[in-house]
Amino acid sequence: MGIFSCNAAPDGAVRKPAVAGQFYPDNAEKLKSDVAAYIAAGSALPVAPRIIISPHAGYVFSGPVAGKGYAALDPNVRTVILLGPPHRLPVHGIAASGAAWFETPLGKVAVDQERIGKLMKSQLVYKDDLVHEPEHSIEVQLPFLQVRLSSFKIVPLLVHGVDPQKAADLLYPLIDGQTAVIASSDFSHYMSQQEARKTDDASIKSITDGTVAGFIEACGEMPVRICMALAKKMGLEPKLLDARTSYETAPGFCSSDQVVGYASIVYLPAGQTKKEPAEAAAAVPQKQEAGEYTPDVRDFLLKLARQSLEASVKGEKTPVPQNIPAITREDRGCFVTLTIRGELRGCIGYIEPIKPLYQAVIENALNAALSDPRFPAVTPSELASIKVEVSVLTKPMPLEYNNPQDLLNKLVPGVDGVILEKGFHQSTYLPQVWEHFSGDKIMFLENLSLKGGMPADGWKTANVKRYRAEHFSE
Repeated sequence: MGIFSCNAAPDGAVRKPAVAGQFYPDNAEKLKSDVAAYIAAGSALPVAPRIIISPHAGYVFSGPVAGKGYAALDPNVRTVILLGPPHRLPVHGIAASGAAWFETPLGKVAVDQERIGKLMKSQLVYKDDLVHEPEHSIEVQLPFLQVRLSSFKIVPLLVHGVDPQKAADLLYPLIDGQTAVIASSDFSHYMSQQEARKTDDASIKSITDGTVAGFIEACGEMPVRICMALAKKMGLEPKLLDARTSYETAPGFCSSDQVVGYASIVYLPAGQTKKEPAEAAAAVPQKQEAGEYTPDVRDFLLKLARQSLEASVKGEKTPVPQNIPAITREDRGCFVTLTIRGELRGCIGYIEPIKPLYQAVIENALNAALSDPRFPAVTPSELASIKVEVSVLTKPMPLEYNNPQDLLNKLVPGVDGVILEKGFHQSTYLPQVWEHFSGDKIMFLENLSLKGGMPADGWKTANVKRYRAEHFSE
């Protein structure tokens, strides 16, 4: 048997919702509608994931990110092993639940006590429903599962202070072809927007690199590490679907001074996370085309950026666009750049395609005006002098090179946007920045290295990604 089970619920007990009406709506119709919308914003993958890392904050903040992972989940899954961190009461090992059901406003979900019985044979596992009663990390996953799946049972486990490999070895025999594992975790907590993005990027890199003992700053660090170890046993590879902060998902509900980070990461069979042919082609230098955005779409995005800029500076509500062009609903990386008489006044963006383009333009215009750490916030008196530019990015792809000279030979000035990554350091220059260095590749890379906090020659040993950008301005 396990360590102890003195706090186990009586037979047939129902674990009632603890955060309905706080983290998510307590009205069933509203809850189902919201969750369905979050999932609809994502898309299925060629192969459904077996493991998902998903956030667990209030839905207004983390719902859009969580939806990306759940959209990829196979609706035929019948068992879900849920791994969550404890926030309210301490856990020493793996705390299972003795309840027969977990309830949300959408109804009751059956607990797979047969699988829990098998786990209880390990000294790592015990039943403790007192710790489950107030905990939200597992509960907030349930409405997503109830909307996505038709019939399923859960194995709810709160974990802390356990060897990830031992936990993975314990869970592995419980997994069959109709079982999914979900690690519930947020990432950085209450850092500034800039600090959070750097910290989260470092954590995500450890996960996507498969470094089980690597740097991870997350409340659900233990569930995540267990899933990383489990993925290795199952021959699965990670794929990042989305990564944002609370300020990026809901800027109207929080400050950029204290944000929380979220990510949706799925694990797929080996080989399924490799570049698709279209993505691989994007990594090869090609002739610049006229662009995929028509004059009308460009005008729409520039006006949207201008409206967001002026509203944010004047302290007004951000714009709610109408008649949104379909192409701008696609997830794309983008930057919004502000200049005054040719001099940079602010530039903020998302390198990765983490949200619909029109939303990214709204948020990056706001952030460029108010949150670029290099400049003070834009004032109303400057608005008439500011010129707005929007850059829409292709997905960044790794650029392999054999030596520094090989890297220099492969770069195309004025065409390639470049990302340098080295340890915790990262920096990027958009393709148009080449103009400031007259196309000099070494000068470009040295300054990009310094921008990222690296030595000037850091580019010679850095990981390099490149992308293309279609940019247009007022």
